[in-house]
Amino acid sequence: MTSDYEKLREYVFTLEIIDTHEHLPPFEKDRPKDVDVLAEYLRHVFSSDLVSAGLSDEGLALARDAKKPLMKRWKTVEPYWEVSRHTGYGRSLDVAVRELYGIDGINGKTIGKLNEAFLATFSGGHYDRVLKETSRIRCSMEDWQSACVARSGERVDGRYFRPVFRCDGFIAPESKTNLDALAKLTGVPIHSLDDLKHACEVYVDRNVREGAVAIKTGLAYVRPLRFEKVSEAEASEDFTKLFGDSNVVWERAGAWPLRKLQDHMVHFVCTLAQKRGLPMQVHTGLQEGNGNFIYHAEPSQLSNLFMEYRGVRFDVFHIGYPYQQTLSALAKNFPNVFIDFAWAHIISPEAAIRALVEYLDAVPVNKILGFGGDYAFIDGVAGHAWIARENVAKALAFKVKHGSFDLDRACELARMILHDNAAAVFKLDKTPRKKSR
Repeated sequence: MTSDYEKLREYVFTLEIIDTHEHLPPFEKDRPKDVDVLAEYLRHVFSSDLVSAGLSDEGLALARDAKKPLMKRWKTVEPYWEVSRHTGYGRSLDVAVRELYGIDGINGKTIGKLNEAFLATFSGGHYDRVLKETSRIRCSMEDWQSACVARSGERVDGRYFRPVFRCDGFIAPESKTNLDALAKLTGVPIHSLDDLKHACEVYVDRNVREGAVAIKTGLAYVRPLRFEKVSEAEASEDFTKLFGDSNVVWERAGAWPLRKLQDHMVHFVCTLAQKRGLPMQVHTGLQEGNGNFIYHAEPSQLSNLFMEYRGVRFDVFHIGYPYQQTLSALAKNFPNVFIDFAWAHIISPEAAIRALVEYLDAVPVNKILGFGGDYAFIDGVAGHAWIARENVAKALAFKVKHGSFDLDRACELARMILHDNAAAVFKLDKTPRKKSR
C-alpha cells in the first residue's frame, strides 16, 4: 500500500517550481571553460566544508587548478571530502551526479568517469537539461551582478532567468574611485550625496526597464544589518570623506567609518523599492565561505526597515539560519516579511525540514518561498532542487500524519510553497503551474 508520504513525494516531483535565487552565469556560453569537474564543484559552498574539515588554503588552491592532473588533486582533497560528503553540500553534489550523469556518488573510482561526462556538457544544451528537464524549474531569479559596481546593460537568458540587481555599490562606496565608476555606469557625475542618490535612482530605473524583478543586498557580509535613520547632513559628512584620498580603498572592516552614509542610503533604496513595487531580497544568517561574524546577519536587526517601509516586500534569505525561529516570529508579525529557503535546504537539510514544519504552524503559508538554488555553477542546482523537493514532501507528510491537514491540502500547500508564493512576490503571472495528483 502506498503511503501518504510516497503519494505526496510523487506529486511534489511533478511540480514546476520557481527558484528565488541563483548566481549562475547568465548565459550558458558564459560558463567558465578553464575548468574540470573538480575545479567546478569546488568553486562554491562545498569547498567551505572541506576547509572546515581541515583542508589548507594551499590544498584548496591546488584542487581548483584544472591545469594540474585530476587524480593528484583528488588525492589532496579526498580525506576531507570523505568526512564532509554527508553534509547538505556534499549530498547535493552526490545527488546531482546521480541525476545528471547516472553516476553513484563522487569518489576515487568515479571521478575520472564523472570528469569525462562533465566536460562533454560544454557541447551545449546543459542549461536546458539541468534547469528544465531534470529540475523542472520554471524560472530562476538571477543575481549575477557584482555586490559593488554592476555592469550596465547586462542581460540574462530569459528562457531560464529573471534578473535581480544590487545597489550595494551605491550604498557603501569605498573610495572616490568607486564614485567615478558609479558615475561612468550611470552617466551622472557624482560630487555630492544628492548626486549619489540621483545616480542610484537612474540605475534602479534602468534595471527595471531591463526587466529586473527585485533588488538584492548582501551587506550582511561586511557589516551588521541594523540600518539607523540618519539625516542627510550626517550622511553628507561621511560622503565628503570619500574625497580625502582617491587612492585609498577601505578594507571590509574599514568601511565602518562610513556607516552613517551606508545607513542613509539603505533607507533611500527602500524608498525607491517602495515607489516602484520592487521586492527587496536580503541576505541573512550564515555567510558563504569560512570565517565571518554570523551575528551581523541576525534578521531581527531589520525590524525598523520592516516597520517603516510597509509597502516593500522583504524577501528574507536563507531562513536566517541559524536564526530560523527568529525569522518565523518576524514573518508572523510583519505582513511584508517573507521567509525564503534559498540555500537553506543544503546548509542543513534536517534543519530545513524542521523549520518548514514549524513555519506551517506559526506563519501564513503564503509567506513561505520554498526553493532558491544559490549556486555559482549549474550542476549544483539539480542536486539542491532534488533535496528541496524531498524536504518539502517530508515536512508536509509529517503534518498530514499528525492531523494538521489531509493529503489533498498538503499537495495544494506544496504547490504554493514551491511555485505560487514566489510567482506572487515577484509579480510573475497569475497562472498556476501544476499537475493534478
